[in-house]
Amino acid sequence: MSAEKSELLDKVEQIVLHLVKSLISQQDGTLKVPNLPITASDDGSPLYRNVAYKKSNSRHRFCLVVFVFAEVHRLLINGGSCTARGLYYRNVQLIRTQLHIVRAKIDVCRMLNSVPSHLGILSATKGLMAGDIKLFLGNGDILDCSVYCGPISLPSDLEIVEHIDTQAEFVLIVEKESVFQSLLDHNVFDTFGSKFILLTGKGYPDVSTRCIVHKLAVEYNLPSYILVDADPFGIDIMLVYQNGSQTLSFISNCISTPMIRWIGLHPSEIANLSKCAVSLSNSDNKKISDILGRSNISLGVQRELYTLQRLQLKAEIESVTEFLSIDYIPNKIKRNLYL
Repeated sequence: MSAEKSELLDKVEQIVLHLVKSLISQQDGTLKVPNLPITASDDGSPLYRNVAYKKSNSRHRFCLVVFVFAEVHRLLINGGSCTARGLYYRNVQLIRTQLHIVRAKIDVCRMLNSVPSHLGILSATKGLMAGDIKLFLGNGDILDCSVYCGPISLPSDLEIVEHIDTQAEFVLIVEKESVFQSLLDHNVFDTFGSKFILLTGKGYPDVSTRCIVHKLAVEYNLPSYILVDADPFGIDIMLVYQNGSQTLSFISNCISTPMIRWIGLHPSEIANLSKCAVSLSNSDNKKISDILGRSNISLGVQRELYTLQRLQLKAEIESVTEFLSIDYIPNKIKRNLYL
C-alpha cells in the first residue's frame, strides 16, 4: 500500500473510531463536513456542517456517508475501484437515487480532503484527446494518440498513468466534441504546422480531464489555450478549467489551471459575427450575474461578461468554423490575443 493510501486509510479509521466513541458515550452520532465552499470563522478555523443521525433531516445523509466510508475502507485495504453507479446498486433500497450517493461521495471527499479517484471511486470519463502525446500506464499499456486515426478517451483514473511522453509545443482545449471532431476532420495538426495536444471535456470537464490539463500545464510547462462559446456557460466552463468547480473547491489546487489562456470566442468579437449571434435567455443572464458575483474573476473576464450583458447577444464557436483552423486559432496564439 502506498504512503498516500495508508494516510487516507488512517484518516478513515480515525473518523469512524471517533464516531463510534461518540455513539457509545453520548448516544449521538454526528459527522462534521466542511462547508462548501470552505469558509473561515473569526478565529480562522474552518466552518463545518453537522450531519447527525438524531436529526430527521440529515439521518439519511448520515447513513449514506457512513456507507461510503465503509466502501472506501474496503477499497483502500483490498485494492480495486468502483463507480458511484456501482455503489448505488450495492444497496438501492438504502441509497434511493444516484444523486444521493454522489452527494455522500463528495461529503467523504471533503472530510478526507481528497479526490474521488484517490479513494477508489471513479467516474466514467468524458474527456477526449488527440495529437502528440503518449500515456504510459502502470499495467504496461501505452495510449499513443499518434497511432490512432481518431481521438482516444482519457483514462478514468489518472493515477495509473506513470509517465507522459510528448513533444508538443502547447495544449489546445475546446469546449465541444463537435468542434474537436471538426478540427480533426480539417487536419488541424497539418494546418498548424506545429506539434500540439488537442483536448475536449465535452462541455463541463470531469476530474480526469481537468487533472491532465493541470499536469500538462504545471508539470510539463506546456502553454494551454482554451476555446469556448461566447456565452455565459462557455465562459463558466473556461473558469472551471482555470479555477476549479465549487463542488471540489477544497482540492482545486490539484485540478485547476489558472494559467490557461482564453483565446475565444470573446463576447467583444460578437459585433463581427452579428449574422450568427442569437439573443441571451433568462438563464444566460442569471449565469452572468452568478459569475460576476464571484470573487476570483479577472478584470478581463469581467469586461467580457459586461459586454454580454450590454449586447444581450451570444455566439457559438461554430460561427467561425470555416476559418477556425487556418486563421482564427493560429492568429490568436501567434499574436498572444488571449485573456
